[in-house]
Amino acid sequence: MKVLEFINHASIKIEYGGLMCVTDPWYISNAFGSWFPDPSPNKDEVFDLIDTDKKMCVVVSHGHDDHIDDWFFRKHLKNKTFFCSKFQTPGLEKRLSNNIQVNTKPIGSGEVFGEFLINQFINPDFTNYDAVITIETPDYLIIHANDNWQKWPDSMLAEIKKVSDRYDESSVFLLIQFGIADSFPVNYRGITDKEALNLIDGRFEQYLKSTEDNMKSLNLNHMYYYANQSLFEYKECNIDGLSMYQLAQNFLLKKSAPHVQLISGMSLHKGHKITKSPTPDVALFRYCLDAFENFINERYKMKCRPGEYIPVRFKTMQDEVADKEINYIATPQVWNRILIGELTLEAIIIGGSGVIVKPDMNMNLRDHHHFVSKTGYIAQYMINEKGLSFYREFAH
Repeated sequence: MKVLEFINHASIKIEYGGLMCVTDPWYISNAFGSWFPDPSPNKDEVFDLIDTDKKMCVVVSHGHDDHIDDWFFRKHLKNKTFFCSKFQTPGLEKRLSNNIQVNTKPIGSGEVFGEFLINQFINPDFTNYDAVITIETPDYLIIHANDNWQKWPDSMLAEIKKVSDRYDESSVFLLIQFGIADSFPVNYRGITDKEALNLIDGRFEQYLKSTEDNMKSLNLNHMYYYANQSLFEYKECNIDGLSMYQLAQNFLLKKSAPHVQLISGMSLHKGHKITKSPTPDVALFRYCLDAFENFINERYKMKCRPGEYIPVRFKTMQDEVADKEINYIATPQVWNRILIGELTLEAIIIGGSGVIVKPDMNMNLRDHHHFVSKTGYIAQYMINEKGLSFYREFAH
């Protein structure tokens, strides 16, 4: 029996009894202004959520931006039922109910959605604004621990163990963060790359010990890592040119840790069988960026006289520049804001939020920029009307 499909970061999809439950969606918008999902989720997984006619609930564990994609909620999940952790103050409930205007039910001492039973457990020694969520069905239990990597107190473990003891170990799935989710030490001045790498290794050692202690305290033999697929600019340390996610994977490999890192397209089954979708992964970010490029080029080609057409290419800073074409180059953070209609292409053309590379230094791009600017506003309007569905019309 399939238990869950992993989408990205801390987002999983569970189907049971004709209903669907999705946790902590964060797919396209920037978090904290500067984080972006990396690796980006598989576009098929995201569009499956958009297209489904199944009754769905969305579980939000806590209020960090990388667990709440406000824009995606508004555009594609507005009519779904939301469950969120109940904390000492109602900030998370108000963000969902008032700001995003979705139907929200605080979990508190437990909520039911069909045959899903959803509960929350808060570690009073760590933070009062994060929660471990348990999602029960008659056949299996998912412990959605999200950012709660730290050693849990005995009282909290005892409460969760009361739930997990009702299931055979083959039907209990502990999902927990393994990765650094803050800017220390990479954005702290005065720390060398070598010192940063040592600090990161020390933090990973602590994560591994704490998460394994929790697993063993629940009498479990299996554990899955997630909630670590994000990236932002490292301003002070290079850390060998690797991301925190890549360093985490290298650390686990070095330690021969047996715990599985969840990746997009992976499914977990009863008995801890793991399968991977046979269809190729297409990153949502790249899919949308390519479709947006097609939208501009198709309209520009219709406007041009024969022989005058020069295509545009939308690139990130890491991409190779396309010769003999007009390159618009920006960070993923800037592109994400354009892709959700928050900015237009004028952010690059006029606002200096990116770089433009011409095939000929003497080429005058005035007419081209006028066309692209005007067409960018048309795209912004269509994105605001259709959300991510806009991109399907132009993905070839």
